[in-house]
Amino acid sequence: MSAQQDGELFVRRLHADHADALYGWARGRFSDPRDAEEVVAETLVKAWRHHTSYEPGAGSERTWLFAIARNAAADHYRRSRRHLRLVAGGTPDVPAVHPHVVDDPAEQIAEASLVADALAALPEHHRSVLVETYYQGLTANEVARRHDLPAGTVKSRLYYGLRALRAALEEQGVLR
Repeated sequence: MSAQQDGELFVRRLHADHADALYGWARGRFSDPRDAEEVVAETLVKAWRHHTSYEPGAGSERTWLFAIARNAAADHYRRSRRHLRLVAGGTPDVPAVHPHVVDDPAEQIAEASLVADALAALPEHHRSVLVETYYQGLTANEVARRHDLPAGTVKSRLYYGLRALRAALEEQGVLR
């Protein structure tokens, strides 16, 4: 059996096992069902093209597929919008913030999801000071007192945390 046939069988099985879950996930992020369908299709095409990169020891097929889907959703938004802005939304880990007003709820969800993912990837000591200052409105001195840290340490964590957050968002293509 050729590598192409192996890839086709692999993606057919992925579709049978995971397409409904992918569509449900995408449908929760897009107001238009056609957008969700396109993201699922893009995800499966990317999985087919890169089927040899899946390593069973690194995680489940579903985890691998949803990582592709998250990137496909971000790509889909970038194609439909030239620039993503930070928006209100919030998640259980990241309170809502209102720096811009965006009318499209699907865009809000996607952008909030991308920011939340980038924040979640930061080390806890950077994430906590960013959330407390930018989302909860505390000053660096207030955060320092709250955590019994020198103010300079909090400012340093803010600086390096913002750099890491910016790098993560640039890597996702959200910022340039």
